[in-house]
Amino acid sequence: MQRRQAIQHLAALAGGLLALPAWAKGWTAQTLPAVPTAFRPADQQLLHRVVEAILPESSIPGAKTLGIPAFVDLMLADCYEKKVQDQVASTLQQLEQLARERFSLPFADLPLVHQQVLLLYIEQGDDPVMRDSYGLIKQLSIQGFTSSEYVQTTYLEYEMAPAHYYGCVPVKP
Repeated sequence: MQRRQAIQHLAALAGGLLALPAWAKGWTAQTLPAVPTAFRPADQQLLHRVVEAILPESSIPGAKTLGIPAFVDLMLADCYEKKVQDQVASTLQQLEQLARERFSLPFADLPLVHQQVLLLYIEQGDDPVMRDSYGLIKQLSIQGFTSSEYVQTTYLEYEMAPAHYYGCVPVKP
């Protein structure tokens, strides 16, 4: 590479680094592109309600406040194969059907207690596909909750850059 070319590349790189903070500062949830989902809109809404029933609002923020339903949806869409996504969608549809049979209401309209009764029924049920799909949703919900900024900073005292690193210390032979 010629010296003149190297200087041009370096200048372009420096200009890009100067523009980066202004460009990144404008990001908001509304300006970012929509995250692809593996589910139909009705199944996606039901998935969100299931996650909210697993981690309801209480004296501490629940799933909805911390954005856990979007995390679970993204994990299922990005990290699991089509077969697993189809099994989860089937479980969600069966859950909706079960809610209508037992309580004559859609799952989303049920009180939290009834939602949790249905989820417990699935968790302890005989159908291994439904049990495994619900277990995956529950596992991802808990993972999203425990890795949320709220839990990390409030309960686990996470520090972005922990304590000073002392690289040269005397070592006893």
